[in-house]
Amino acid sequence: MRSREEIKNYLLDSEVKFATVSGVLTTKPALIRRIDEDVPAISLITTKSYQVRPNPGYREPVIGETDTGSYVNAVGLRNPGMQTAFRELNALLKEAPLRALLNISVSGNSPEEFIRLVKKFSPIADILELNFSCPHAQPGYGASIGSDAKLVAEYLRAVRPESDRPLFPKLTPNVENIGAIARAALEAGADGIVAVNTFGPEPYREPQSGELLLYNPNGHKGGLSGEHIFERALEKIREIREALGPDVPLIGMGGVSRGSQLRAMQKAGANVVGIGSAFARLKTRDYQSYLQALKFDAENHTDTAATFLSVKRLAKYRTYRVAKAEFLSESMLNLTLEGEPMLFEAGQYAFLWLPGIGEKPFGIVSGSPLRFILRKREYAPAKHAGEFTHAAFQIREGDTLYVRGPYGKRPPENSKNNALILSGGTGLALVPRLAEHLNAQGHNVRVLHGVLEEKEAAYRELIEPYAEFSVVPDRGKPGRVLDLLAEVLDGLESGDCSLYTVGPDILMEKALDLAVKKGCQPDCCFASLENHHICGIGICGECECGGVLSCKDGTFYDYDFLKKHYFTDESR
Repeated sequence: MRSREEIKNYLLDSEVKFATVSGVLTTKPALIRRIDEDVPAISLITTKSYQVRPNPGYREPVIGETDTGSYVNAVGLRNPGMQTAFRELNALLKEAPLRALLNISVSGNSPEEFIRLVKKFSPIADILELNFSCPHAQPGYGASIGSDAKLVAEYLRAVRPESDRPLFPKLTPNVENIGAIARAALEAGADGIVAVNTFGPEPYREPQSGELLLYNPNGHKGGLSGEHIFERALEKIREIREALGPDVPLIGMGGVSRGSQLRAMQKAGANVVGIGSAFARLKTRDYQSYLQALKFDAENHTDTAATFLSVKRLAKYRTYRVAKAEFLSESMLNLTLEGEPMLFEAGQYAFLWLPGIGEKPFGIVSGSPLRFILRKREYAPAKHAGEFTHAAFQIREGDTLYVRGPYGKRPPENSKNNALILSGGTGLALVPRLAEHLNAQGHNVRVLHGVLEEKEAAYRELIEPYAEFSVVPDRGKPGRVLDLLAEVLDGLESGDCSLYTVGPDILMEKALDLAVKKGCQPDCCFASLENHHICGIGICGECECGGVLSCKDGTFYDYDFLKKHYFTDESR
């Protein structure tokens, strides 16, 4: 591990350096590993902010897009807590050291909490980032500290003796004199400064509905990031550099997405430039090429990096009227919506938003008319469980709701003649387009769908033009559809069959195990993971599996990948 002085000298040298920023992209150990290995342009990897105790964060929606590349968010410092975070990061580093510097962000509400966090993470951190700046955190955290120079100094003086690691407080821009606060931090023991965190917080009214979007209970406010904060962030970086002089490392960030902005941020005084919101507008395969282009543009006054950036608004809501709310059973609801058709590919999903309630992701049945299938979850409002579906099941014809998407991408292809689709419950939503997609590729397609009771089956008219469709009620034996799968596999040449599964985890795992046992090739057996989608645009990292973002790279994973990263003893 490099010393404080070695890290300081490295950060101060003249080479262009990029960092990830706290809460964006490198939020899980597997994503840290992926970025470290696949994106060598990143010199500094920053974790999400960890707290002493686990924090579930705020309910969705947690992000809004005010214009292309301009965001407002209120995640609420969602994190697994100090003990879990240390265990996961320590295991990651024991597997193999990182190429990049590891900047571990921590957030406390007292000097004592920061001391506990700093002491815990010092053995594995290259740099410790002290979050004095989150604008939408609960009172006592984040910007509650960083807005007061005396308080910042008090915290630094308490923490400094507890660690030999470089301490970099992250400062809030929502102050009159950020330079004075940076100077107070330096004099109290900071080794460098990270700036800026998001501006605000401000409430955001979604334009289609006129309703407040973010759930944050502190006034539904969120921090501003992305393109619309760049000029203000640049001014704050300039103020900090003028206050500190040239010999203090400064990690600067705030809306940088183009070479001209990178050049301006460096000129203002940033030694390392953090890239955050721009990752939402990139394909995952383009991260390294984009950063190389960004550096080239800064040096040559060109604008080639812009070609990698999506020009669409990624989190734009559209208004729909409920044309039909059909109960397939007491716990399953088919929604048919009137409004703009949604163009989507097999395997993609969208978010449904009910203002004042929240939003959740659902597989898309059809795009014209737009249709979804919902299963009612256990309703436990004290635990914030089942609130969305409880409200959704009160929807009636003529009501209005809002949809954004689609997200994800089409499933992997294969060269087998036969393609089986095994689905269960609301996994049926993905089947019509998936069957159509596989049929168009020349496969002989058969769909096996398991239900609790036969009346829960639907969409036969959408599936049967492309596939043979069998509905299998449980009739007292959960997962009875697996018996039919075994029979079908016995009747096919095992090496000439692929399997796509969509539904409950236990059903998918058993189906995959059965297919492989019957002779199907593991790389032709897939399951769709539809859990934990929160932002949909590749920022929060909650949909990560094995370092892959399913919101960007698609929800379907093959057998060997799933056995290594998802269907593990630790996951049960």
